[in-house]
Amino acid sequence: MASPSALAASADTLSRWALLRRNLAAQDYILLAFHAYLLVRVLMAPDSAQAVTARLIWSGLCGITALGIVLGRAELLRPPWLRALIYRLCVFVPVPASYLGLSYLLPALRPTLLDPQLLRIDELLFFGKTPAVWLQPFIRYATVEWFSFFYWSYLPILGIQLIPFLLFGRGEPMRELLVGAMLVTAIGHTLYTLVPGAGPHAAMHFERDLAVGGFFWGLVQKMVDSAGAQLDIFPSLHTALPTYFSLVSLRHRHKLPFRLTAPVIVFFTANIIIATLFLRWHYGVDVLAGLLTAWVSLGLAIRISDKEAHRADHGLQPVWEPLGKSHG
Repeated sequence: MASPSALAASADTLSRWALLRRNLAAQDYILLAFHAYLLVRVLMAPDSAQAVTARLIWSGLCGITALGIVLGRAELLRPPWLRALIYRLCVFVPVPASYLGLSYLLPALRPTLLDPQLLRIDELLFFGKTPAVWLQPFIRYATVEWFSFFYWSYLPILGIQLIPFLLFGRGEPMRELLVGAMLVTAIGHTLYTLVPGAGPHAAMHFERDLAVGGFFWGLVQKMVDSAGAQLDIFPSLHTALPTYFSLVSLRHRHKLPFRLTAPVIVFFTANIIIATLFLRWHYGVDVLAGLLTAWVSLGLAIRISDKEAHRADHGLQPVWEPLGKSHG
């Protein structure tokens, strides 16, 4: 017969398990499914040094995400602010971190590149040529530098949009912005494995060289060479994520800080989208897919946010426990 202490421990375990299941949010399911899908894909890939590294990366990402969800949703940590911090670090940070792993994962899958098919779609949609070809006459030092700056600004834009909300956000805008960014990334990285391509810069010959650019063009090349898989073009996340931020900003433009930031983020988004085409990283269809990804993600994020807005009324943990005293 079990001792009273053993029975108490068993009861506490069951209680924590029930609490975990009750507190799970939509984003927890989304992220677990996202990382698990990529782990399964790389586990099924042929053995190679890249595959081994990718398996280690995604095993780690899956484990860290699951750990954060268990510690957070089962409320195993005290005080609440520490639990909220660990949840953010373990659950959100692996999402952008997964991009760095794509440089191992995508080549490990040994994909058949679909550049000819993507180019053919562009020729059907854009009057016989991909947009990068139409934009060739505008290549100058000034234009290459201008659009290189905006292409490079993609990473600072991500940080400026996400980090303040991750640390200090509350309520509906926070829920929409963060779950939508997760959806955009999950959809984008999943499609990278299904529609691989190298992009016009690698798959096509152009009459005019972009090397007339200077400082920012050099930064862009270093950024792509150091972090990108260079097989991740469909959809264009340089289009999808800034567009998503613009849509959320416009939706909440009557509130601060969006009243001030919406015009800026829309301006940057427009230039980043043009830059993806002008600098030959993407086909036009990649951009269209990025726009669609942003719109679909916004619709899903609104529905998820609305559904989870009243969790407290049912005695459930907030989607994002506050790092301070206020709830949201």
